[in-house]
Amino acid sequence: MEERKLEAAESLALIGRMIENTRSRMVRNSGRPLLAWGYATVLTTLVVWGAVAYFRDAHWNYLWMLLPLLGWLLMWLTRGKKPEGEVRTFVDRVIGNVWLVMGLTAWFVSMLSLFSPMRLPILFIILLMMGMGTAITGLIIRFTPVTAGGIAAIVIAPFSMIAPNMWQPLLFIAGFTVMMIIPGHILNYKSNHPAR
Repeated sequence: MEERKLEAAESLALIGRMIENTRSRMVRNSGRPLLAWGYATVLTTLVVWGAVAYFRDAHWNYLWMLLPLLGWLLMWLTRGKKPEGEVRTFVDRVIGNVWLVMGLTAWFVSMLSLFSPMRLPILFIILLMMGMGTAITGLIIRFTPVTAGGIAAIVIAPFSMIAPNMWQPLLFIAGFTVMMIIPGHILNYKSNHPAR
């Protein structure tokens, strides 16, 4: 019995060290994914919002399909050189899986909104989902600005449903700014200027 308690304590200590190592192992520009996807979303929103408003034609909403292309392009353009011997930890995989599920679900719901007669409050849904993913990520990595940004987006999301149609994109942009862009810059600063 005593041996099992010792094994459990050692296992918990090992898990704690793994999480702390992942957290303290912040590589340079750790906020890059938040910034790439945050800026890609804001830019795409501005383009779609401007085109729909200028041409007064909802068909310009198909420009939303540029978002994944722009996001992956920014991720590729800003990628850093991988350090030798870099190990992908359990926490890295958990965060990757969280965003895989969030991203695929957001893509599926977006395609439903674009290509089906169903009218969904898509800006609300996407802002809510991405806020949840960001808050979860912040909790996993124990980084308060990311958690707070995700929660702020969750709080902003319902207001995008009650705002007049032409102002909904502005709330969507505000949500992504506080959820991804601001925390991404803070995370980059922290990872590029570690405490001595």
